[in-house]
Amino acid sequence: MALSQVQCLDDNHVNLRTSESKPEFLYCEDQRLALEALLQNGREAFFKYLDSRRVRGFLSDPEMTALVGAAEPFDPGSELVQGSVEEESLPLSLHYWPELSDISVPQMDLGWPSCDSYRGVTRTSVYTQPPLDGHAHIKEVVRKMIAQAQKVIAVVMDIFTDADIFRDLLDAGFKRKVSVYILLERTALPHFLSMCQRAGMHAGHLKHLRVRCSQGAEFFSRHCMKVRGQMGHRFMFIDGDKAVSGSYRSVCALFMNGVSTF
Repeated sequence: MALSQVQCLDDNHVNLRTSESKPEFLYCEDQRLALEALLQNGREAFFKYLDSRRVRGFLSDPEMTALVGAAEPFDPGSELVQGSVEEESLPLSLHYWPELSDISVPQMDLGWPSCDSYRGVTRTSVYTQPPLDGHAHIKEVVRKMIAQAQKVIAVVMDIFTDADIFRDLLDAGFKRKVSVYILLERTALPHFLSMCQRAGMHAGHLKHLRVRCSQGAEFFSRHCMKVRGQMGHRFMFIDGDKAVSGSYRSVCALFMNGVSTF
């Protein structure tokens, strides 16, 4: 729920009228209903509603395609019913089914560097692809930073399929006992699991590795349709005093464009 929607539920809140020309404008009810028409009946219904209400088009073609493609039926309570009672011959173990347990999954259980502030010299380095004369390739820079890590590596990726970088992370955890956290976009998890097989991963690598999935905010329509947002970030923290961020992508290395070291 957007903050503006939460504020509308407050009896003491005065919802000031604003227009599309104001910086405070976020959305209006007509736009929400137009989105409902798009998810329920497609583009023609969307444009028909815009014309009937004299609403300016607020979605581009790629945005409409992404919304329609991400829409899925929503059945409240269906996730609680997984098969009939007759099919369950043995009780489920909460150890292997943590989503059925009332105990939260441990967060940062491998530890995190305890440093309130960095007192060294701040440096920022920018790398481009293709690299400038005399500069290293972005993938080379990233792999060297992973090789130099001593305490912890935290990676956030929307799509992670580079087996070379992943092998470097596995070696950092398995050989040097560096804590490795990886946060992935939920929809790209199958591609990550495929890479795990290509990288020759084994059970020993899990001792110093934690992988979690994230998902964006959800929009529920009155027609029982659901659209879930997706994470689109790529960055990495190393030892609590270095950060890598960017937007570089290629066929071989889906990683980062700019590299900033603090």
